[in-house]
Amino acid sequence: MRCAVIFSSLFGIVFAALSFPGTPIPILEIEYSSRRDDVPINEDKIRQNMRSTQGGVYSQQVVDGDIALLYETGDYSNVQICTTEVRTENGERGVRLTVIVEPRVRVSEVEVKRRRPDGGLDDNLAVKREELLGVKPTSWETIGVSENALRAKGTNRRPTVTKAGEILREERLYRDAVAMEECYLEKGYKDVRVTPKIVAGKGEDKVVFEVEEGEQGFIGEVRFIGNRAVGEEELKKVISLKPASWRSGKEDSNCFRIEKLEIDLDRVKDLYVNEGFLDVQVTASVDLVSDPKNMGGDKKGPVDGGEGSGREDLSLVYRIVEGQRYGVEKISVSGNTFFSENDILKELRSNSKGQEVFDQVGLKMIRVDGLTRGRAFSVNGLQASLETLQNMYGRKGFREVRVNWKMEPLEKKGDCHVHFEVAEGEKFVVDRIEIQGNRFTKDEVIRREIQLAPGDVFDTGRERLSKKNLEGLNLFSSIETYAMETEDRNRQKLIVKVQEKPKNLTFGCGVSFFWAGTSDREILRLVRYPFIFIFTGPKDWES
Repeated sequence: MRCAVIFSSLFGIVFAALSFPGTPIPILEIEYSSRRDDVPINEDKIRQNMRSTQGGVYSQQVVDGDIALLYETGDYSNVQICTTEVRTENGERGVRLTVIVEPRVRVSEVEVKRRRPDGGLDDNLAVKREELLGVKPTSWETIGVSENALRAKGTNRRPTVTKAGEILREERLYRDAVAMEECYLEKGYKDVRVTPKIVAGKGEDKVVFEVEEGEQGFIGEVRFIGNRAVGEEELKKVISLKPASWRSGKEDSNCFRIEKLEIDLDRVKDLYVNEGFLDVQVTASVDLVSDPKNMGGDKKGPVDGGEGSGREDLSLVYRIVEGQRYGVEKISVSGNTFFSENDILKELRSNSKGQEVFDQVGLKMIRVDGLTRGRAFSVNGLQASLETLQNMYGRKGFREVRVNWKMEPLEKKGDCHVHFEVAEGEKFVVDRIEIQGNRFTKDEVIRREIQLAPGDVFDTGRERLSKKNLEGLNLFSSIETYAMETEDRNRQKLIVKVQEKPKNLTFGCGVSFFWAGTSDREILRLVRYPFIFIFTGPKDWES
């Protein structure tokens, strides 16, 4: 498209240069035309966006800029400016600029219609038309030229659904359709489809969003098949898609969304893996509840659905193939030089109980015991063992220790070998302690809570205790501790960075009184926040 524009413009300047060597070239005429007979053009708007003017001097550079400016308006999908030699009746020679544009079509009207099972369209939508036209689509990377121009000017406009009077862009219509589908999905319409259609008109086109709603589906029951080691109640605790309780409405936990189902599948699988079932397989299917009694009677509305139609109660069925449960038969360590393998194994047996780890199933911090020979393998237990090894090395100054692990099944079915590979790194000593961020709190107040001093082994346990002590002062909104390298590779400085809580000082004054025979009369009240001054005199002051 642009190649044709540049060719025609270059042809014009070569022609002009040959015809008028060394002399300014006047623009004698400018004419405008459209490539679409059914779409009129606004000549005044084109003139306002061009620097080339009738009676002005021709410049190829200016013409190229005019083409760019017209594209930036976003009103045209193709722009060309051709140059032709002309001669007036009195013999004056110059050029004629012919501006040829292909206007973009504007939207005359936007409608949302429901497509019935028989193929017809009507206005019997389950979701209000105003709500669908008011959704906020997600921005896509592909945007129009005019939207690029707005961004260049620093204008951040939140995307909206296409409206009447705007330029018609098909890619934007599909973005709008996705946003409308999301609106339906949030209300439980799991099979909804929204298709934008363009109805051609004279100069302007109408947009019709055709909605195939399907039935409104909510989880009526949840069943688990194949679960022997984990109870149904425990499984229901980790999923979000479940029948509504007396605390929740229909649009809460039981509104079917495929994204929620995918998350629930992962959480059920994580629950099993954490119990040692490393080969577990979990799938799910969604069907209609077969027995109308489960819904308290037949709740279906009109045959064609739409406004007033009932909801489908869905049966969500999880099928679980648990597989083999693995137990820890052997634990080994390699890569260790500072501690012996016996010392490490003893530490894992004695000090890995009650470690605080993040539970991926419950999505919270919990305390669990580390892996132990003869017991089931669990992910949380593995995390506790790794935390124990990190702390063991950290107490001796190995701040950068890294522990990797791998699990191998043994010949005996259900037994596994857990191997820890240690990369000890350097042993560090505290070089100095720097305190940052304190404006009102004296350094001495902070330093007396720090359990490390220059020259000490950089004990990560004492570092955590120092942070806990500072939190106990209740003076800081945030506390951060970390180490920084120094010129000596075996020495690191401890950075203690705090953010102090705001200092609020509030004064208040209150006065209350009632009128009686001996009450005083208020003469003057001055208010100067946070103070109120009241001057009074005797009740008979005026007399």
